[in-house]
Amino acid sequence: MAQLAKKGLNMTKQTIDITPSWKSTSEIIIMVLQNKKVSAKGLQNAFEMIREMGNNLDIANKELNKLAKEKG
Repeated sequence: MAQLAKKGLNMTKQTIDITPSWKSTSEIIIMVLQNKKVSAKGLQNAFEMIREMGNNLDIANKELNKLAKEKG
């Protein structure tokens, strides 16, 4: 990048969020669970992901309820 800057080119850093949506994540988990050749580790990962999704949804619901109470 230093060489490009010397040539007068402005290079800026940009972060792109590639986090999958909840729907995409759930579809991936479903495909794992439907795979007859999935390993025990693969199943364990799918179950952990389901638990994590549930936990995140609980957190989101708690925040939404908190905001609703604050709004009155």
